[in-house]
Amino acid sequence: MNLYASLEAELHDAFWEAEESPEFGWLDALLREHPGRSLEVGSGSGRLLLPLLKNGHEIEGLEPSPDMNSLCRAKAAILGLNPTLHECAMGDFTTGHTFRSILIPAFTLQLSQDPEADLRRLHRQLEPNGILYLTVFIPFAELDGELPENEWYEDHTLQLADGSVATVETRHRLDRGNQILHREHRYRVVSESETREHRSEQTLRWFDARRLREQLRLAGFEADRAVGDFDESCPVTEDSQILTVVARRI
Repeated sequence: MNLYASLEAELHDAFWEAEESPEFGWLDALLREHPGRSLEVGSGSGRLLLPLLKNGHEIEGLEPSPDMNSLCRAKAAILGLNPTLHECAMGDFTTGHTFRSILIPAFTLQLSQDPEADLRRLHRQLEPNGILYLTVFIPFAELDGELPENEWYEDHTLQLADGSVATVETRHRLDRGNQILHREHRYRVVSESETREHRSEQTLRWFDARRLREQLRLAGFEADRAVGDFDESCPVTEDSQILTVVARRI
């Protein structure tokens, strides 16, 4: 099954908007602090990329999903924007120029099958002393048993602008030894005239702060700062669910 295809791609932004992530503000500020050509890894349908372009940042997108890239181009056309999109995975990415900064928001690194190798490849795409931004999360709800393992549960429900109702159900299993979370998703959109459905699977890796710092070091990065749960005043602790790191190419 393709990741981020069909309904999973179409509903991605709507479900993210319901989460009210503060990440756009963080990225906008970071790019103002470090101006120059940048790359968003996992740019998807442009949820972050297009507003950053609209704000005047010189940013390109890297996204392996054709459906997501098509949605991004359609949204960009409405806004009068023409984004540069690279349609490939992190591990296959190469280009003829380097970047001042590379952004890996929205937990995208955790979808990598080989995070260290992918970080090494991105390292080669950065200018000397270039900046890497990334966020990862620790799946405490699954690890602590708040969400039942190997059972379907309702993950999100949302009424869309046309009156139809979108839902996604999720089932997961854990590989605690290797720190891997396997997920299955069932997407459904129900309207008066039809019901549309789509299923997908994904494999995520999670990292605590120590392991993430080691992954970065092995790939040639040094963390400048790390923040827990999008709170500037909150250092990373063992209770932090979301880790945001800004690192420098060394």
